[in-house]
Amino acid sequence: MNIRKHWKNLLLTTTAFFWAGCHYVDDAQPLYGVYCPPEGCGEFEQSSSSDALANSSSEAETSSSSEINVPSSSSVVESSSSESVSSSSSEAISSSSSELANSSSSAGEVTCAPGDSTVSYYPPSYSADIAKMNAEEKAKHASVSKIDSISNTLQTVPQCLANLRQELDMFVALYGAPVRLHKDEVCSDGTTRPTQEYLDYLKMKDEWEKNKPALDEECQKIYEDKLKEIEQTVKECLATSNPNTDLTVCDLDAMCPEYGVDSKCTYKYTCNDGVTCRRTEGDTNMVCTDKQGEKTTYTRNEFNKKYYTKENY
Repeated sequence: MNIRKHWKNLLLTTTAFFWAGCHYVDDAQPLYGVYCPPEGCGEFEQSSSSDALANSSSEAETSSSSEINVPSSSSVVESSSSESVSSSSSEAISSSSSELANSSSSAGEVTCAPGDSTVSYYPPSYSADIAKMNAEEKAKHASVSKIDSISNTLQTVPQCLANLRQELDMFVALYGAPVRLHKDEVCSDGTTRPTQEYLDYLKMKDEWEKNKPALDEECQKIYEDKLKEIEQTVKECLATSNPNTDLTVCDLDAMCPEYGVDSKCTYKYTCNDGVTCRRTEGDTNMVCTDKQGEKTTYTRNEFNKKYYTKENY
């Protein structure tokens, strides 16, 4: 019993020494935290503890700051994707707004096209200069008829009279095509309005009609003055007639077949000196036969210098 008691005390004493030795080893380190002996840790230990706590706090702040300031790759992708979607959306809205503006501008623009209604006019009909020229030509044609009437009463016609008639009988032709213009135009807004060219035509026509009475009076005077001038020339020509240079009057008859595409007319001249001449349509020469049956070929110019034809065909 005593031996067991002493053995138990020995074990307790040994255990106590073991734990006491562990507390006073200098290089012993605690498992957690900072170990201090019973007399205290002193400045070194407190400073180390403070530095450790400060370092721990700093690392925690650095870690927190890193989590805030440095986004993860997934965050960057999400942010980039969000910015791309936002940019695309903004561009789509801008493009849509531009298209709507252009559509609105196009819809507000009115376009017009010429309609089916037209009007035609001949420009020379609205020219004062041409109206005056026509009045003079009218006097010339009237004089030709008077010369023919005088010639029918003569056996010979003065050369000057023949020349005058040929000169007056030259017709001055006015060429040109009628002008055709659209009266109105149909617009995209459903309205119909006159074209500008038609408005210009109406203005010209209105001015023409206002000035026409005065122009007609002027043209009548031109006609009468020209007629008197030609009559005076005819009188002077007859007064100075020279039988040696007078032209022999010839009557002209035309004989034309009624049928046939290639058939040509034959012109027969019966002159007061007993000469008869024939000319086929299209030829410039004519064959004349005198009273003795002798034939002579004349050109048109040669014939006109010797003979005067009452009628021109």
